[in-house]
Amino acid sequence: MIKIINLLPELLGTYGDQGNMATLSWRLTQRGIENLVIQASARNPIPTDGDFYFLGGGEDDAQVAAVELLRRDGALDKALQSGAHLFAVCAGFQLLGATFPASGGRVINGLGLLPIVTEPATPRSVGELLLDSTVGIGQLTGFENHAGQTRFIEKLQPLGTVKQGIGNHNSEKCDGAVTENIIATYMHGPALVRNPKLADYFLARKLGELAPIASDKDAVFSALHSSCIKRVNKSAESVDDGFVVIIA
Repeated sequence: MIKIINLLPELLGTYGDQGNMATLSWRLTQRGIENLVIQASARNPIPTDGDFYFLGGGEDDAQVAAVELLRRDGALDKALQSGAHLFAVCAGFQLLGATFPASGGRVINGLGLLPIVTEPATPRSVGELLLDSTVGIGQLTGFENHAGQTRFIEKLQPLGTVKQGIGNHNSEKCDGAVTENIIATYMHGPALVRNPKLADYFLARKLGELAPIASDKDAVFSALHSSCIKRVNKSAESVDDGFVVIIA
């Protein structure tokens, strides 16, 4: 049984990022792989025996509360040391680093799992992101909405180079970070719904080569990805924005 752990959804559940867990679960189920999504709330100890963990977006105060809980609990660090993999978005990305900003000019210590620092920046980075991935899965697309800008303080592989949007930092033209067992990004969307190849890449890093999903079942995700790419590229003004994906 594959366990997918959604970390602190009541704190880091902004922008519909929970759809990333639904996507991972659906893609496993379509391959006949039994799985369970666990909502790890702040009221209970975080499981240390998960296979995949997720950190989503959140506002300043929620982000500060989340990092304090994660640091005190220690379960995420223990799980990663035991071979789990983590996908982190926006605030979840920032709190993995050395420091990140919060309201009132505060500088908050992060978990120190990535060699990054995040600093306040104006104006906010808001809009569509288009990336050329660094991991061989083509173009990626998402929506960014963040006031911080993130710098690498040691050599680190980004998830992609920015073709449109801001990403980590307006002068560095890259987004996210990739380590042995962490993928982080500023892409909302949800990112794994918009980018099925990224979802499969994340799963395969732990599970190994995956069987293909039947094309008729996966077609809507491929079409959504293509539509988003076209829209961001502004190459097809008539592209229909009205995709609704129901994962069941």
